[in-house]
Amino acid sequence: MVKREKIAPSFQVPDDIEIDILSRLSVKSLLRFKCVKKSWRNFIEDPVFIAMHLDYYGKSSVGFLLYGSRPYKYIKQYLNCSSIDVSMSIKILFGESPGYMIGSINGLVCLSNNLYFFLKEDKRLSIYICNPSTREILELPECHHAYNDFVLSIGFGFCPKFNDYKVVVVKLLDSVINVRDPNCCLFSLGVEVYSWNRNSWRSTKIVNPRSVLTTSFQGKGYFNGAFHWGGRDLKSSKRMIMSFQFDEEVFRELNLPNHPDFQEENYFLNALIIEYQNFFSLIIKQKVNMHVYDLWVMKEYGVSDSWIKQLTIEVPVLEDRLMFRPVMSFENNGELLVLSDWYGRIVWYNTKTKQIERSKEVLRGRSIRYKESLVSLSRKKVV
Repeated sequence: MVKREKIAPSFQVPDDIEIDILSRLSVKSLLRFKCVKKSWRNFIEDPVFIAMHLDYYGKSSVGFLLYGSRPYKYIKQYLNCSSIDVSMSIKILFGESPGYMIGSINGLVCLSNNLYFFLKEDKRLSIYICNPSTREILELPECHHAYNDFVLSIGFGFCPKFNDYKVVVVKLLDSVINVRDPNCCLFSLGVEVYSWNRNSWRSTKIVNPRSVLTTSFQGKGYFNGAFHWGGRDLKSSKRMIMSFQFDEEVFRELNLPNHPDFQEENYFLNALIIEYQNFFSLIIKQKVNMHVYDLWVMKEYGVSDSWIKQLTIEVPVLEDRLMFRPVMSFENNGELLVLSDWYGRIVWYNTKTKQIERSKEVLRGRSIRYKESLVSLSRKKVV
C-alpha cells in the first residue's frame, strides 16, 4: 500500500501584516509586485497605502535629484553618496530649451522648459509635474500671459489644508518711469497659480510692489506650506526671504539672520535652504573663511528673532585648494553636506567622520531634495 504524503496546511499572512511589509519596500519593487496578485495591486494603488508608504519608506529614501545635461538632459536620484537606479531622460520635453527643476514635494517634481526669459510667440512657458520613481509625467495647461512678460520665478508646493498641489509663476509685467521721480521705475508683477484639484490657473496682479524676488536658493525651496526665494525691499534695498503661502495664495516676507555674511550682494550663491531637525534653516559659506560653513536655524518659523547659529562646519582644504559652494544637506541631522567645486563636480563631506569624497558627476543647474513615493498622476502619460 502506497503511503500518501501529508500536505502541509497553507498559511495565509494576515492583510495588516502584508500591508506593513509592503509599505517598507521601494517603489521599484512595489511596481513589480502589483503583478503578483490582485489584492497586492489593490493595496499598492490605494491612497491610504500610498500615504502610509510615503511615511514609512519615504523617510529612509530621502536624497536629492541632480539635473544633468550631458550627453543628454536627464534627472538622476542620489541616496547618500551613490546614485540609484531612478533616472529618466527629459530631452523629449525640453528639446533645445535649457530645462529647470523647480522643486519637489511628496515624490513629485516640478519641471519647466525655461526660466528668466521674455515670453514670445516662439518662446512659450511649458511646465510639467512628474514622478521619477513611477516615470509618470503630466504637462500642465498653459498659463495666462502676454508676450514680452518676463518670467521671474516659479515655485512648487503642497497645500495640506486642501490636499492640493500648486504651482506659482511670477512674471514681471509692464514698467514705466515715475514722472515725479525719474530714478524710480513703477512696475507690476503678474502672479499665476495652478491648482491640481481645479486643473486650472488663477491670475492676480500686484501693482508697484514694495519688494521683489531676486533669486532661487539651492536646496529645499518648499517648507511649511510655502515656497521660498531670495528677495529685496525696493526702497531700502534690504535683503530678505520671500515666501509664497500656498493655502492663502499670498506672499510674505521673512528676515534673514542679522549677520554680515547675509548682507553680501551675491550671498545666495553661497547659501542654501535645508530642513534641519524639522526647522527651517540656512547654510551659508563664511565670507572670512571660504572653507567654513555656518548653519542657521529659525527656531520658530516666521519669527525673525528666533534665528540662531546652530553649528559651524569646517571642510578640509584639498590639495588643489579649489573653492566649494554648498549644494545640499540631507539626513535629518545634517550629517552629510553636498558641495560642488569650481568645475561643478559633486563633493560629499561627512560632518561626523570628517571624510570627504569626490564624484565624477558634474552638476548642471539646480539640485533638489527628493524622496521616493507612489503618489500617482491622473491625466498622465508614461515616459
